[in-house]
Amino acid sequence: MPDESIPLGEHLTLREKATQFIKGELLKGEVRAGTILSANSLARDLGISNSPMREALMDLVAQGLLEVVRNRGFRVRTMTRHDLDEVREMRAILEVAAIQKLAERGLSASERRRAEQLYARSKSIAEFDDRFAILDADHEFHMFLVSLLGNRRLAECISNLRDQTRICGAFDSTPIDDLKACAEEHGAMLESVVLKDHVRAVALMTQHLEYSELSAK
Repeated sequence: MPDESIPLGEHLTLREKATQFIKGELLKGEVRAGTILSANSLARDLGISNSPMREALMDLVAQGLLEVVRNRGFRVRTMTRHDLDEVREMRAILEVAAIQKLAERGLSASERRRAEQLYARSKSIAEFDDRFAILDADHEFHMFLVSLLGNRRLAECISNLRDQTRICGAFDSTPIDDLKACAEEHGAMLESVVLKDHVRAVALMTQHLEYSELSAK
């Protein structure tokens, strides 16, 4: 883990800042599967006390990104093929159901404007060939749509599942053009939700998840 200060954020606690920072390193693939992380060492490197750092690491355990190793610290989860298949199946169940419900509900004018902004942003970011930024923009677009359902537990579950597919550089070998193609698909999904075409929304999300799964292999 690099020796680097935690990014500032006045609205976040030290625990939340530490969680954000370490998760970012995991999602970028800076820390690989099987790596042992020490709460004491990380706290020292990032200039915070041990307590919020340990709490942050336990939060990442709860999110399925780390696991506790007795007397050693915290280990970055190794996602086996079976693990990824389970995540894919759960995402297919939850995200498809979520987009169907949202399409049946429709979007308000302000929700539509924000979704269109996020779609435009994901397309714009894709032009810079920054793999991590593209995946982040994809996550933001999808999670905004999920958040509109007002179900916090559903949103947290989907967000955790999406993160689990990204740890340890899972998309390192994915061609940038494939990631760009996924960003383009957001437009059709958004249109189907706006038109309240839940049948098409379900079909598009199912196809989108299948394509993402193939890209990550």
